[in-house]
Amino acid sequence: MMKRPEFGCSGITSGRPCSVFLILTGLLAIGCALNPGPRQMYEGAPLPKEQVGIIRSGCIMGTGLSIMTTQIDGKDISDFCADFALLPGEHQIEVSAQRLGPKLETGTMGSERVMGAPRFPMGGIPDQTSQVIWSSPSTLQISCTVVAGKEVTIVGTGGAGQEWQARCQEREP
Repeated sequence: MMKRPEFGCSGITSGRPCSVFLILTGLLAIGCALNPGPRQMYEGAPLPKEQVGIIRSGCIMGTGLSIMTTQIDGKDISDFCADFALLPGEHQIEVSAQRLGPKLETGTMGSERVMGAPRFPMGGIPDQTSQVIWSSPSTLQISCTVVAGKEVTIVGTGGAGQEWQARCQEREP
């Protein structure tokens, strides 16, 4: 007769203690603590999310136009890509932009391509980081109307050369 395994916490056999579960839970808690949420941009005690509006920065991690918030209502911002909690109403936002492109690798046009060798070692992947290929020479002033309990995202579009635009766009729930 086979002995049935005994289960400990969350279905993990008792031969493996709950340490795996506890480690994963701890890592999740640390990750949540490192992402503190929107930065409060008003005086006084924090208000419930139903009483403030959120402006989400237009920073992106991939390639494309990344919009960074440099000032809100005349206050300098040090964390350009953060999200911001504001009281309802119209706010003056100063933004700058960068165009990001794929990071170019050097030395990939060598003999390994002619000889048929793979560009990346077995199991390797190309470097997916981005590099700045253009930065706005000056900032742009935009107005955003924030509604209590709602979120807006700062979005941008690039034109020819150094032309670009930014605006606030209400987020869909």
